Amino acid sequence: MDGRFIVFEGMDGCGKGENTKRLASFLFDRSKEYDFIVVTHEPTYGKHGVQIRKLLKSETDPYRSADKLLELYVKDRIEHLKEVITPSLKEGAMVICDRYKYSTLAFQQTQGIPLEKIIKMHDGMPVPDVVFILDIPPEGALERLRERTAVEKFEKLEFMKKLRENYLKLVDQLPKEKIVVINASKSRESVFESIVKKLDAANILPY
Repeated sequence: MDGRFIVFEGMDGCGKGENTKRLASFLFDRSKEYDFIVVTHEPTYGKHGVQIRKLLKSETDPYRSADKLLELYVKDRIEHLKEVITPSLKEGAMVICDRYKYSTLAFQQTQGIPLEKIIKMHDGMPVPDVVFILDIPPEGALERLRERTAVEKFEKLEFMKKLRENYLKLVDQLPKEKIVVINASKSRESVFESIVKKLDAANILPY
């Protein structure tokens, strides 16, 4: 695969979506020749992604439906890889994804599914060049979310505290993967500057 694969991860309210779009704009402006940039996200709007969204809205207990969600997320991811990510990488694109397997590893671990089981279900899937975990205290994430929308299934303080722990553990649990934790409590400018510096240090920027 000749392209580059960058993933943004973290709890809802951490700034994943904003930084995904901002990085795409930055890369395009920085190098007009590098215009093959694919911005995507998970869950997708495919059939499995639609099922995931329905289940998340209908189920209020964050600890229920863990196995069903795991199954749906993996199916959605396989389809996403087949239709979007892998073909784009083969064509040399810079793929920037809002959520990937690390969301499943963190969320479904928090729901009680063993890490080994989740990892096994992702065997053979592409490993990103770099994964940014945008870290923010749960209280701060909830405050941001309440300003935007109603709080959903996974957006409860106790669950989010455990979720944050599981996100941060991924650095040690997946030592062969390039996972970078960014302090997302800082200003938007500081957060984005940190992201660009890490990409520059990893020789991922197209210049």
